[in-house]
Amino acid sequence: MKNVDSNINASIISLLKKGDTNSYKIIFDTYYKRLYLFSLKYVEDQYAAEEIAENVFFILWQKKNEIDKIGNLKSYLYAMARNASLDYLKKEKQSVPLDLDKHDSADLMDQYIIEEETHAILYQALASLPPKCRKVFELSCLEGVKYKDISEELQISINTVKSQRARAIELLKEHLKDYPLFQILLATL
Repeated sequence: MKNVDSNINASIISLLKKGDTNSYKIIFDTYYKRLYLFSLKYVEDQYAAEEIAENVFFILWQKKNEIDKIGNLKSYLYAMARNASLDYLKKEKQSVPLDLDKHDSADLMDQYIIEEETHAILYQALASLPPKCRKVFELSCLEGVKYKDISEELQISINTVKSQRARAIELLKEHLKDYPLFQILLATL
């Protein structure tokens, strides 16, 4: 499997600098949900997190001519979202969580980024599954629903539930073959 951000390459960044809206859409589609969830961890307000994520992309578009100065686009976007989230908390006179005030807030930011990236990789893998296969996997492996209950809910036989679950695990193993941690987790199912 290619890296989740493999579609964000130098040519897309170069096109963005020229004002290409399709390249902007690709970057937006790749990062918006992640930045929203990342910001939500800080501000704990859905509306504010949406606004922060949207503003990050607005600023990116405004500064598209300066994009050559950005070493790592992903880090830049996350840093902007973090700073905007902290500014929001200060503006709203909410206390900044203690662990964000400390000098090691970069470590916490890294932890949040890793968590959101992990979710993005898993979501992409789940989205690649056929619909029924995905539903069976989610019910069985993620929600812990028993085979019998899945069978009744989806109106399929218990053997079909078992085979769809096994198929989902095999497809996920293939899709996530470049991620050893996911391979270990899938092996335990």
